[in-house]
Amino acid sequence: MNLPLDLLTTGYLVCWILSTRYALMHGGRNRRVWGLAAGMLMVGLCSLAAAWCIGSHLDSEGFLQEPFFLIGGGALLSFAGSLITVVMLVVGGIRRGVAAYGGAK
Repeated sequence: MNLPLDLLTTGYLVCWILSTRYALMHGGRNRRVWGLAAGMLMVGLCSLAAAWCIGSHLDSEGFLQEPFFLIGGGALLSFAGSLITVVMLVVGGIRRGVAAYGGAK
């Protein structure tokens, strides 16, 4: 069991589920931002899955042949989509808290 990797994967999946849910909600606030986050997470996941499927190997001269652009791009898109999701959740929580106490005075 690799605890940091398991937590990272779980956090990624939770962010993907939440962003997809809020992007598809009817009448939801900021649907475009949620859709952007969901799209970034999906493209990042597909890039990482493609890199895993392609794999890596050593060529005849001992150089590592690996799809580095898919690994880096997928990780960057996954991180950015997760960051957008977390920021949107925090902003939504702050807005709900302000609205519950009568708004700004």
